[in-house]
Amino acid sequence: MSREWQQTKYKELVMPDAVYYQSVWAVRDLERMENRLAELEQSEFGGGTSIVSDRPNHFVLYRPTEEKALERTVLRERIRGIHAALALVPEEYRSFILSNLILKNSGKTFPGKLWRYWKQKFLYNVAKNLSIM
Repeated sequence: MSREWQQTKYKELVMPDAVYYQSVWAVRDLERMENRLAELEQSEFGGGTSIVSDRPNHFVLYRPTEEKALERTVLRERIRGIHAALALVPEEYRSFILSNLILKNSGKTFPGKLWRYWKQKFLYNVAKNLSIM
């Protein structure tokens, strides 16, 4: 397995390493996020009850309905941000980019090298869409 690194020759798309790796891992986490969102949307939304306790020195607030709604909103926004970035990539490069990022395929068998530019641009747009840059 090779080390993940960004294309530094595209200076306008270079990100701080921490931002770059957050974008990479967000894309790698896409399938789990989509599955979790589907799970949340299929579950009964009104099944939980809120618990509030205001005993002295002991405050508990548990709101499962609100927590699930917040989790769904966050997941939807992250998924939307990744898909929106992918939509900006020409269709012929999308499978190469996802194969490289998610399956950690080195790309040595991919045709040409232009997919690397689109990978960098995709991850840059993921970072922008997820507000991590």
